[in-house]
Amino acid sequence: MPDNSPLKPSKFTDKLERFFKIKYLALIVSILLMLSGLLAIIVGTKKIVEAILIIAGFHEGIPGIHVIESVDTFLFALVIFILAGGIFKLFVGDEHTLKDSIVFSKIHSFMDLKVLLWETLLLTLTVWCSLDFFLRPEELSFELLILPVSIVLLALALKLIKGNNHN
Repeated sequence: MPDNSPLKPSKFTDKLERFFKIKYLALIVSILLMLSGLLAIIVGTKKIVEAILIIAGFHEGIPGIHVIESVDTFLFALVIFILAGGIFKLFVGDEHTLKDSIVFSKIHSFMDLKVLLWETLLLTLTVWCSLDFFLRPEELSFELLILPVSIVLLALALKLIKGNNHN
């Protein structure tokens, strides 16, 4: 008489399933994002050092451009760190993970992470847009208004998305 019991997974498939659980993949992604954020901080620090060397007279150039570029790079690193921490909290941790952090204590869902990233990206885009105006002041034209208008539209869309749920 044939055995009608469902097929039992082997030990190998159990281990394979455990490895491919989203928790482990999210942990790897979170660690790689943290390393990328650290790399961005190193690049931003390099730009600050260049600005200091220009101010001290060791190099030629405009120090303000390097300062704005470094701020933009640090803001980008912040976006990466928020993404890494949010992925870690949502997939790897539990409700008590990073609870003492002001930023991460408010993240309970993808929507919360998306809104936080959206706000941070709007700030980063604003700095990047102002950097473009400082880099080429002689090339000012109406086409340069596309990015600021886009930033305003993104801010309005964020306001609509947040609605009354987030303050």
